[in-house]
Amino acid sequence: MIKLLLVADAYLVGLGVVVALVVYPAFSLVGEGEWSRYHRRHSSAITWAVGPVWALQGLISGWWIIAGPHRTLGVVHGAFALLGVLVTISGAIPAHDGLSKSYDPTIMKRLTRWHLVRTSLWITALLIAIASF
Repeated sequence: MIKLLLVADAYLVGLGVVVALVVYPAFSLVGEGEWSRYHRRHSSAITWAVGPVWALQGLISGWWIIAGPHRTLGVVHGAFALLGVLVTISGAIPAHDGLSKSYDPTIMKRLTRWHLVRTSLWITALLIAIASF
């Protein structure tokens, strides 16, 4: 089960790196007339790219806390996984809402900072899962 959690964690880290290095920098290249439609499509697609893996991560984290080996690591891992969700809800989603109608470099900087925090949390969760082996 922990191996599946490793896969989920590694996926989230990989997705986070691609978003930081490719997706978000490309936002500035989208024309004003296309921005709203483009951002709406991005938001929909990224929800499907993250949501199922987050659910898997949450379920396996719960199993690890309740029944898995190295339960203390499971609790710590679960805390970092939950913090990733909370950072998204409290920071990234509101920033995306602010970008929904037009591209704003100030809001984009805020989103990028929230994303860096979230990706750091995902990296930490992955390292904790690796440490359980």
